Amino acid sequence: MEEFSTAAQVIVTVDASGTPACNPHVLPVNGSDAVLKFVLQTAGYVFPTDGAVVVNSASEQFPFPSRTLLNGTWATLYDRNTAAGTFNYSIFVKNATTGEIGRVDPTIQNDL
Repeated sequence: MEEFSTAAQVIVTVDASGTPACNPHVLPVNGSDAVLKFVLQTAGYVFPTDGAVVVNSASEQFPFPSRTLLNGTWATLYDRNTAAGTFNYSIFVKNATTGEIGRVDPTIQNDL
């Protein structure tokens, strides 16, 4: 299986109450055409098939929806990163047993 680099990667965990958290909370992105990677590390949770990672305001920096991969434990988001700026986004996780959705709202910091 292909290994993804740790550049532009977010680790997502879910606590016992079902509240997700991410590290880093502010994701710095350097270089154009970045593929942002989100890794879910809590057993019993998956990323939804559609809309796992959603940028909160329309931006040409993020022209495509996120993709969920590897049985729901990875998600990716393409970032053109052709303009510096701060972008709020949401990460959604789903309890694989109950279907309950959790959400965390971190930030992407595009640095050229």
